[in-house]
Amino acid sequence: MKYKFKAKRPKRERLGMSPSELKTILKRRGYKVPRDFFKYGSLARYKGRSYRFRWYSDGEFFVDKSCPRHEFDRWANSVDEVFTFYNWLEGRQ
Repeated sequence: MKYKFKAKRPKRERLGMSPSELKTILKRRGYKVPRDFFKYGSLARYKGRSYRFRWYSDGEFFVDKSCPRHEFDRWANSVDEVFTFYNWLEGRQ
């Protein structure tokens, strides 16, 4: 799938960790992380849902959890829950 949004890899100061550390955390938690994770919207999959990691928003780092993959239309219509990254990291989801 081609995306129109392309972003550069975030800096360590922006994420609070290096980009490779974030990908390692996701992989260890069982997420499917594509090789070009940061290039096309920071999307990962886990248990039939998509997760979008929005590090590029207004100073906060958010995680969007989509509806089940077979019901997914687009992100504007299909977000079930939004977490701050730190709540997601601590498991409060």
